[in-house]
Amino acid sequence: MIIDSHVHVKGGDTYRRELDPDRTIYRMDQAGIDTSIVFSICLPSRASNEMTLRAVRGREERLIPYAHAVPPEGAIALQEVRRAVDQGCRGLKLHFGELQGQEPTDGLFLPLLELAASLHVPVLLDCNDRPEYPDRWAGVVPEANIIIPHLGSSRDQHMNWRFFDVAMRHANIWLDTSYTSGPWMIKDAYDALGPAKLIWGSDGGGDYYPPLIELAKIQVWEFPPADLERMLSGNILALIGDRR
Repeated sequence: MIIDSHVHVKGGDTYRRELDPDRTIYRMDQAGIDTSIVFSICLPSRASNEMTLRAVRGREERLIPYAHAVPPEGAIALQEVRRAVDQGCRGLKLHFGELQGQEPTDGLFLPLLELAASLHVPVLLDCNDRPEYPDRWAGVVPEANIIIPHLGSSRDQHMNWRFFDVAMRHANIWLDTSYTSGPWMIKDAYDALGPAKLIWGSDGGGDYYPPLIELAKIQVWEFPPADLERMLSGNILALIGDRR
């Protein structure tokens, strides 16, 4: 089974594209992907979650929704995460790039991590090359399961190693391999951390970035079949709760 753990309904690229869920499924079929986890960013929390839930409707056999929250919304963001999870979202997407010029703080993020832990959903946390934050928060909220995309950094391979260290030291941190600039870093991450800490994803959606590209970056290393299966589906299913 192959699960793409990182797929956009609304992207964070320069043009903030809205991405067609039917084209997402077409690209999934092209790559042999069974299921994709989808979410929207670059909108207020409620509008973002409504977009995601609309995209999934009628496609529930192929798409799994994550909630999204904009931390500066405070109590409104917390309320919206609860609502979205009640509506079927099985994870939470947070992104430092949506802080509207603010620095990330414990006050902004810890309540959301604590809420996700209480709701038993993982957090996909894009922390913009700032490993010191998940390093601290993983210890403060050890019940929160935190997935860091792009092996920590999509463009800085020295930074990847800093995130490898963070993931090694915290039982509640995983790294996703999506949109990794240096494909060899996936092999380095595997050698450093083993398959239990790695989750495959594409960072795609619609026709924006076909997942076949990112799938090749992990399949090319010919990992042992059991390890590859764990990275392609087993680890993420354990985190979201395998109800399939």
